[in-house]
Amino acid sequence: MLRKILKSIPLAAFLALPAAAQDTALQMVSIDVEGGGGTLFVTPGGKSLLIDTGNPEVSKATGNHPSSERIVKAAHALGLKKIDTLLITHYHGDHIGGFEGLLARIPIDRVIDHGENRETTASTQAGAPQIDLKNPPPGSTAAGYNRYIELIGKRPHIVAKAGDIFRIGGMAVTIVMADAKPIAKPLAGAGQDNPSCAGMESIANNGGEENARSTAVVITYGKAKIATFGDLTWDREKDLFCPIDRIGKVDVLLATHHGTGLSGSPASVNAMAPIVAIVGNSARKGADAARMKTIKSSPRIQDVWQLHTTTVAPEVNVAADMISNPDIDQTNDKFHALRLRIERDGKVTVINERNGFNKTYQAK
Repeated sequence: MLRKILKSIPLAAFLALPAAAQDTALQMVSIDVEGGGGTLFVTPGGKSLLIDTGNPEVSKATGNHPSSERIVKAAHALGLKKIDTLLITHYHGDHIGGFEGLLARIPIDRVIDHGENRETTASTQAGAPQIDLKNPPPGSTAAGYNRYIELIGKRPHIVAKAGDIFRIGGMAVTIVMADAKPIAKPLAGAGQDNPSCAGMESIANNGGEENARSTAVVITYGKAKIATFGDLTWDREKDLFCPIDRIGKVDVLLATHHGTGLSGSPASVNAMAPIVAIVGNSARKGADAARMKTIKSSPRIQDVWQLHTTTVAPEVNVAADMISNPDIDQTNDKFHALRLRIERDGKVTVINERNGFNKTYQAK
């Protein structure tokens, strides 16, 4: 059975610097980039993986403290002087936007992505005209992608394929879907029929083709498994989980697509059956009612944690101690992170960096 600790451990015990040098656990930091993607992993030996870079340097969402600043602050707090591997799930601005600012603040050794940009029309509406990919309109996904490729320069640049495994310190990072192509064979422990697929309808809207092309990964560290799927959409989740579940159970789920309505199907969440879920929402984006209900009712779930109090569906908010940024007034936002210590024996401790509140869970 899963176990919760009965009292909070002092925050100082977890945040002593440099944590990467002193701690024997894998550190996972869900960074508050205001409804974008930005998750940092640091192994006990100081090897690092960053998944996505959050919003652009100049953004109403992040104001005077851009995503890149927040990411580098988290990296430095864990003793990092560089990012070993950056994985970009897809090319929307809330996931790739911080790349240029990040390069100005910290070295990045290598970059992994799903390959060519697939969002090539003037809008996400059906029948929208194609754009000139060599001279795309400013602010478009295609323009962001072109700048991203330019900035990569001569760094090692790997195009991920489903089934690839990258070993980073003690982590095994398995690509389970990339460029809308799922793994051919189920992971160990998966391969069963998925009853949650029954009656599952399609959702035509994907919010932009790049969402559907998101690179999805399962990270294994000792006995613990973590799933982070970027903004992978409902229909592409279906390719991974229906009728056969190709993933199996995980211990930690970073809620897909910030917990918005285009992702997080019962077929995917129930099959993975996480013991704890992290919702990377902002006050006005993500943590939709239906998706939160799916996570909260999944078979093994013990707790859900949020980066922000949501105004989208206030009734789904979890206890305040489990929300790292409870104030809905952005002018008061302190952009606190949620940090996880993941030990090789499967013990997972989630820490609210705002107040030190923490709980520990044990995977079987």
